[in-house]
Amino acid sequence: MEKSEANKRFDKQFGVYIKKLRFQRGWTQEQLADRIGNNFQNVSGMERGEISPTLFWCTKIAAAFDVKLLDFIKGIEFRK
Repeated sequence: MEKSEANKRFDKQFGVYIKKLRFQRGWTQEQLADRIGNNFQNVSGMERGEISPTLFWCTKIAAAFDVKLLDFIKGIEFRK
C-alpha cells in the first residue's frame, strides 16, 4: 500500500525532529535505539522518513528524551 503525501511529509518531519533531539543530546542512533529497545537500523529508517513511527514507538522515543508524549508530538513541525 502506497503512503499518502501527507503521511510521507509527516514521516520526514518526524525523522528531522528525532534527529534534532538526538543531536542535542549528543547521542548516536545506536544509543537512542538502546534507550527505546530497538535497533539502530530502525532509528535510521525513521530519521530518513522511510519507516512510519507507530504510537508505541512515539511513546518510547518521547520517554527516552524525557518529554511528555503530547509535547513531543507538538514539537514536530508539520509543513504542507
